Amino acid sequence: PDGSIGFIGHYGAWNSADPRRGGSEVFVIDLRERRLAHTIDLRPFRRLHGLQCDARGRLFVLAEADDMLCVVENPQTDARPDRAVRTGGEKGHLVAVTRDGETAFCSNLLSHSITKVAPFSAETVPVAIEPGLRPEGLCLSADEKRLYVLNRGDGSLVEIDTATCKIVRKTSIRGEGTRIYRNGAERLLLASYVDESISILEQATLREIGYLRLGGRATAASLHPERREAYVSLENDQLVRVDLVNCTEIGRFAT
Repeated sequence: PDGSIGFIGHYGAWNSADPRRGGSEVFVIDLRERRLAHTIDLRPFRRLHGLQCDARGRLFVLAEADDMLCVVENPQTDARPDRAVRTGGEKGHLVAVTRDGETAFCSNLLSHSITKVAPFSAETVPVAIEPGLRPEGLCLSADEKRLYVLNRGDGSLVEIDTATCKIVRKTSIRGEGTRIYRNGAERLLLASYVDESISILEQATLREIGYLRLGGRATAASLHPERREAYVSLENDQLVRVDLVNCTEIGRFAT
């Protein structure tokens, strides 16, 4: 949460169709010293994909191959997870965690579901939500009352009430969305794979208020913690720096 440490999940395969078993490590990176601080071993769980911290700095790791959500209480020092719960879905991909860490939402590509999970309660059964086909990208609103989900299979964006797990709104989006992020308190940033673009949406109406073609398939983005900027990674091995106020490209470089 303080931006000093980065956590990288070792997926260990090119993609989900790769026959290799996949990786089981989380690499803990000291960003100030630019070094590998230590490694967290999540064996037997494999293909670590979705990672997120809560406000206390606890790390939540989604193991796609096993559909398990693991919790590491002190990820800067711990070498093993402290607990793990089942996601209740198939092919768990990404996770959104509330600030207190008591609730997590997992996107599950093969069961076409979002599951609401209680990471610290083994007796609580995950609640399944069916937002559309192949839900992938997801994010919580600033007040955590709404969850926004991108469905890759039908090109739609869904707004879900996090308390009732009911769908509030559903709308079509441009292209095939892969990731969605909260862009300030009132906007959303959407990365589109097929359309090779990003869009800025008004959260209140889900209306597109900004659009930028990138010339490559957008796979993910990282929003700057202080400036209204984002870095968007493209499948053609380029990173694009974007001005989120005017939705314009600042620059790009090869990786």
